[in-house]
Amino acid sequence: MPSAGPSAASLRAHPAVDVVNLTPGEADAMAMEANGENRETIDRALAALKRPRAVPELRFTPGDSIDITIWSFSPVPGASTPGPMSLGSFTLAADGTITLPYAGRIRLAGLTLAEAQTAVSRGFAMKGILQGPSALIKPITLPQQSILVTGAVGQPKNIAWNPAGITLAQAITEALGDGSALLGESTDLDNRSSIRISVLRDNERPVEVPIATALAETIPLQPGDKVIVQKAPALEVTVLGGGIQKNGVYGFGKSPTLSAVLAQASGLNGQAADNHAIFVLRQRFGQRPVLYNFAWDRAQGLIASHRFQMQDGDLVYVSEAPIVSLQKIINILFQATLPAQVLK
Repeated sequence: MPSAGPSAASLRAHPAVDVVNLTPGEADAMAMEANGENRETIDRALAALKRPRAVPELRFTPGDSIDITIWSFSPVPGASTPGPMSLGSFTLAADGTITLPYAGRIRLAGLTLAEAQTAVSRGFAMKGILQGPSALIKPITLPQQSILVTGAVGQPKNIAWNPAGITLAQAITEALGDGSALLGESTDLDNRSSIRISVLRDNERPVEVPIATALAETIPLQPGDKVIVQKAPALEVTVLGGGIQKNGVYGFGKSPTLSAVLAQASGLNGQAADNHAIFVLRQRFGQRPVLYNFAWDRAQGLIASHRFQMQDGDLVYVSEAPIVSLQKIINILFQATLPAQVLK
């Protein structure tokens, strides 16, 4: 006989699964436990990102772009106030040098900011064309030191490292701008997707946090960090069975309840669903599968389904009512006898 899946009775009797008839109280307890685990996961991520680390002192490398201003005393007799002279922007060549007007070629690769300013000042002082020259260097782009923000942000962006430090919230805000690249044509986020932030540091494993946490917490970044913005479902739930209107795989931005998943699938098929048993199959690596049973023909089952929090990879299954098989038999018999009746 054609069938849309195993019957409720065969599922309950299968020895490979543990069947749990869930009550509203048990659903509440499981939701509290899941929320606690989620909080612990976020706390561990924050602890890893906020762990005190020694930030290496900035040293220039080939490819860095800088802006140079020279302060010196005016050559006019009697003038004692120093004045600025902007030299413009320069990029360190492959050999780590820059070529300045009047001062010529000066090597800056491997120098700190203070050392580079001293080297440029000395270069002009040796030429004797300025009185008491003092160089002010402002980093523009430092590829080896900058923060790379990429992913669902439109065009990737390099954020120049600031000696005062950069937080994760500042990097995200600068990269996203008005958020149009992330939101697309919508002015609000789709509840089927969530935004999560991953930070890659050195050779360590990526650390992931929700965007709300990344913006609310003060998380210091380090030179060379990579920030990846991801927009994708936080979890996916598979919905199957002859008692469901629309079978499929559904994504959600946050953990939905069982009732929300059924609503997303357009509810039960009123002509075929066995409302005595709506199942959620949950299996974790190395553990026996658990089959949670919700009886929608009673208020207790309906309430429990509205409190039960789904997890990524869960399977919702609604079998056909037993009478559907009988209807199929009647239809087959009718179709078999119809040609004989027509011939008569």
